[in-house]
Amino acid sequence: MRDPAGLYVHLPYCRSRCGYCAFVVTTDDSTAGAYFSALEREVSVLAAEAQGDSFDSVYLGGGTPSLTPPLRLAALLGLLAGSFQIEPGSEVTLEANPDDVTQPRARAWKEAGVTRVSLGVQSFDDRELSAVGRRHDSAEAARAIETLISEGFSVSGDLILGLPEQTPKSFRGSVVSLAGSGVAHVSVYLLEMEKSKALEADRSRNPARYLSEDLQADLWLELCDRLSRRGFRHYEISNWALPGREARHNIKYWTRTPTLGLGVSAHELWRERRRANVSAIPAYICALEKGKRPTALDREIDRSEQTREQILLGLRLAVGVPRQEIDSWIARAGDAGLAGDWELWTDAGLLQDCGDRVRLTERGFLLSNEILCRFV
Repeated sequence: MRDPAGLYVHLPYCRSRCGYCAFVVTTDDSTAGAYFSALEREVSVLAAEAQGDSFDSVYLGGGTPSLTPPLRLAALLGLLAGSFQIEPGSEVTLEANPDDVTQPRARAWKEAGVTRVSLGVQSFDDRELSAVGRRHDSAEAARAIETLISEGFSVSGDLILGLPEQTPKSFRGSVVSLAGSGVAHVSVYLLEMEKSKALEADRSRNPARYLSEDLQADLWLELCDRLSRRGFRHYEISNWALPGREARHNIKYWTRTPTLGLGVSAHELWRERRRANVSAIPAYICALEKGKRPTALDREIDRSEQTREQILLGLRLAVGVPRQEIDSWIARAGDAGLAGDWELWTDAGLLQDCGDRVRLTERGFLLSNEILCRFV
């Protein structure tokens, strides 16, 4: 028996584009009708391929899925439920912006089958939100969380460390506000400056608007301690959850559990093949109108790459990876430098040897890129 798989659906439409966004999104919704028709065609193609496979997670990402009219969203979820073998009790996640959350909408999402909402809070400081073009303010974020919890959703909240205008005090305040809001899951991401030319240029002109890397590192370690004292378990580099409230769908990516991806730019791992759809909406729609899968990438993963991915992705998780996998990889690769680095990282307290497993420490999570890049 295989573990249940996951379904990801990309909904690329947004009202506005945030300053830090690097995803495939559009603020022009004139193609929405054709896009959802193309999604229906892709569902029928992938459903035939997934005959006999069961699923226990559905993730609607974007973009801003919460912008989708509730009737259209319900039709999409109904189509997925009628086309794939989705198990009772599955996790069905909707990404949402706080300003889209109203009680009538939340109830419509619940009736459509959504069980979990991932809310893009990003900050509880209005200056920071304004600096990156977020449409909501801190009060709207707090109200959205309260509404979603009152309607019975499992709620995850996102924060970003490193935003323009952020100070140690404001970041601490955002963490306290989110951790005490009743959410069951917290995601905290470092602002990736290299993905936004506008932010890079702004930091060059106005460095005083941004926290130094050393300050960000200190705040990250403080964050880990603060959330731990609140009962949140740090189970993946950027993710904390109350016991039993981890993101089921995202764990599939880190454990290489099969997932299917639908929609423009969607990625998937299926039958040990990695596939990715085209990143242009017109090309995605056109391919499906012609009865073709809109793939831009489709390649088999050989045994060596499977092992490398197991290490690379497994080290992102707090449970780490079997020590034997690391030792075998280093021996096969014949990389004396990696073996030496591994000892240095352990001595420096970035890695922890737990007997039969190896895991990153909290400081190791903070500096994980330096370690994980050795397996890329």
